[in-house]
Amino acid sequence: MRDNLEEYYTEFKKTFEVLPTNNKANRQKKLDYLLDEEKNTNSKIKMVLDEIKFRLSPFDSLCENEDIKKVSDKLATCNVTNEWNPYNTSYEKMHLDFYLYQLERYSKEDLVSVNDCLKKIVASFEKVGVVLTKEDFNFNNYAADYMELILNKSHEEGLKNLFEDIYWRFPELIKTIGANFKSIYLRYEKKIDKYYKLRNEEFLKTYNEQDIFDMRLKLNKQLKNLRHRDGYLIFNKFKDGEYFISTFNENSIEKIKSTYFNETSYNPDNLTKLSYTLFEYSLMVKYAYLLNDMKERLSKKDEFKSSKANALKAINDSEKKVLKLNKANNHKGLFGKKNDEKWLFKYNEALNDIISKYDSFDNECFNDLVYSKLSQDSSVLEVLKLVTSCYLYFATETKKQDENRTISDITKDFNELKEDVNNKQYTLLNNIVLLEDRDMKQIISDKYKLEGINISADALDGANVEKTIGDIKTLIRYEDILGSQVDLDDIELYLEYQKLTEKN
Repeated sequence: MRDNLEEYYTEFKKTFEVLPTNNKANRQKKLDYLLDEEKNTNSKIKMVLDEIKFRLSPFDSLCENEDIKKVSDKLATCNVTNEWNPYNTSYEKMHLDFYLYQLERYSKEDLVSVNDCLKKIVASFEKVGVVLTKEDFNFNNYAADYMELILNKSHEEGLKNLFEDIYWRFPELIKTIGANFKSIYLRYEKKIDKYYKLRNEEFLKTYNEQDIFDMRLKLNKQLKNLRHRDGYLIFNKFKDGEYFISTFNENSIEKIKSTYFNETSYNPDNLTKLSYTLFEYSLMVKYAYLLNDMKERLSKKDEFKSSKANALKAINDSEKKVLKLNKANNHKGLFGKKNDEKWLFKYNEALNDIISKYDSFDNECFNDLVYSKLSQDSSVLEVLKLVTSCYLYFATETKKQDENRTISDITKDFNELKEDVNNKQYTLLNNIVLLEDRDMKQIISDKYKLEGINISADALDGANVEKTIGDIKTLIRYEDILGSQVDLDDIELYLEYQKLTEKN
């Protein structure tokens, strides 16, 4: 239609230009001719707009497939099995590693977030049957007074006033409370372990963990297919500028296909299998810093046999000193005028020592998990499962790589990796032993070469791997679009029409 209209108006322009204007009558005829054409053009414009609106009307009725929410809800019910993760302790099950890391971060940002975090920690203890009291916070009287307000659910203004009153005399308030929480956990650890043990036993009376895991895999695959081929979601990706028509035109797609596939090797099955392999490889590349650190830890795991016990003994010795000094001075009023400088020096030294030892204890607890849960022939997948069971380890190591990474970004990566390693089936990661020194780029390249697929080792090297993965994703998205209820030509028309109406 566009070509016909362009041809028509080219002819009209030629005719209009040669019409005589040598007298009044001819000039009127030329004007009348133009006015007639204007009416004719308006009629054509209306016809074109009506046709466009008709072709685009199906987009107005698009909505997300209801099955997506149904499958998502079913998948959420399977998350209960996260509680039985064999790679973490009750400490991680309570999310104390997450909360205490956040507490340290919030202590440098804002008091409201600090208080909110403290309330969540208290609630996590209550959930496992441990109701905390002021007396549990026995490292420091100021910390006990502040936590009393938290336990009594005091309003923010009261918390702020007490914090202002305490801080200048005792800047270590938040750090001390954090260390005290770790002490409380150890005090009640056996009770908390029993809580999770009984819950697990009760759960297994009704459910089978392997059945739920298999269901997770099935639902995840189903959800992925539903989302990737949902016309509503695809259309909105173009509409919102996440996808571009130029990416999926015939020339672009054929260029990508010819780069990696020959005429016989390109098919949906090969495309899917290759995408899975590249996804697994991309996890190894993205988290190489974690895997390298885990290699070092795993290679000397025997050294960790007594590391937790030794660290715990050192903590107990330091804690006795703190409690003794705090108790001895209670009758004088902590940091009051009756306190001599000698006592204050000893107390501060003991308090800083216990805080430091608890920080070290976190690392030794992780090393203990490495010792007890992994072996010299553990696969990459097993190692990543352990890594995603310990938020504190993940966040600490990630921060070492980039101090400017925000905690929200780190948490997002952690949750995504945790979701990936626990809810998908793996071939590559499950069969590669972490401590083996293997050239994965060449192994992948050689494997696919036998199937007529050209994935060179260079294509998996450095920054090239992102382009390779991006190309394969583009082909998969293209196939998803073809299998959906939307048409690329209609989407392109919609976007052009949208531009036109925005200009007008």
